[in-house]
Amino acid sequence: MAAVAKAVSENETLRKVFIPTYRLLARTVMFYPGPRVLATSVPKAGTHLVASLLKNFPRMMFSGRHSSLAEWALPGARSDVAGNVPELDWDRLEHALKTVNRGHFMTAHFPAVPELRDMLQRLEYKTVFMIRDPRDVVISNAFYITRLKRHFLNERFNQDMSTLDERIMACITGLPATETGPGLISIGQRITNYVGWKDDPDTHLCRFEDLVGANGGGSDEMQRREIESIANHINRTLSPGDVQRIARKTWSQDSSTFRKGVIGDWKNHFNDAHREAFKRVAGQEIVDLGFEQNLDW
Repeated sequence: MAAVAKAVSENETLRKVFIPTYRLLARTVMFYPGPRVLATSVPKAGTHLVASLLKNFPRMMFSGRHSSLAEWALPGARSDVAGNVPELDWDRLEHALKTVNRGHFMTAHFPAVPELRDMLQRLEYKTVFMIRDPRDVVISNAFYITRLKRHFLNERFNQDMSTLDERIMACITGLPATETGPGLISIGQRITNYVGWKDDPDTHLCRFEDLVGANGGGSDEMQRREIESIANHINRTLSPGDVQRIARKTWSQDSSTFRKGVIGDWKNHFNDAHREAFKRVAGQEIVDLGFEQNLDW
């Protein structure tokens, strides 16, 4: 299964055939209990992990939709310096959100835009917002962009940068846009764009570190508690056996974007320059999220 997922992920022709076909199939599966569910996160913060969890819930199905706001930009619209799309086709986005059946979930990299939050409330979505130590997000991003040929920054990462250290620094401080394509905002700006989900009443804040369990360097007990909390948020009743089964299956290397999925991998890669750059662009943010108590790390 992992080989199939990887092939679809990396082959544009297969993606164009497989994804719409799967979405049509998902649309025929109706009458599942519970609300529509959105799982959103900063890219590389663990979207695959929460998707794996939700797929293992009884009578719950992936809708086949994975999205970003950039997909819904009006023709000619350009992202601003903060990485936001200034003009969106809200009607088209709402139509897409409506195609997700109740009892199904979609995944996304949606920042906490007020208009989007209002739309999700109208459509009776429940949101799960995944956060992860942003330093680990940086490392995951650096490897992901370098390896995935269809990523819009893959060519720059492989042609303009010759070392992993350079790529890590780019994922920390960001890259300017060019005449041929968009750039990458700093990790601090990325956090700022998403952190508003924390205050949304229909959103459950889920920490990657709480969900990985012992296999990912966390706690099995914390993992079970987090599964129960998510189930409560999306109005699902789980037996103790269900919780154990979901926990056992959730942490998986079957994801096409899976590389390592463990806590604290940044310590194996950050040098002094990376630490100082990170503290400069996202030092306060990492304290506010509770991953550090101060900048003395």
